[in-house]
Amino acid sequence: MRTVVHLSDLHFGRVDPRLLAPLARRAREAAPHVVVVSGDLTQRAKSAQFRDARRFLDTLPQPVLVVPGNHDVPLYNLWQRFLQPRAKYRRYIS
Repeated sequence: MRTVVHLSDLHFGRVDPRLLAPLARRAREAAPHVVVVSGDLTQRAKSAQFRDARRFLDTLPQPVLVVPGNHDVPLYNLWQRFLQPRAKYRRYIS
């Protein structure tokens, strides 16, 4: 049997940092074959939010599969939103 830990919609930028260490600890205790993190790593696709997400992802057991969500695309920078929507995701996460 395979064990998968699935985390979704973490929304860094609105995360209570007190919850991160216990969450990562529980993920490690599960001894998963893979950790899947899906959608909305960030609240507003800001660099600091992606950096926080990256630091958290680094605490999880490997391998980790990450899939970006709509909140991981810039909201207010229209040029980047349409021409490079996943640039920060690629820079910090993948």
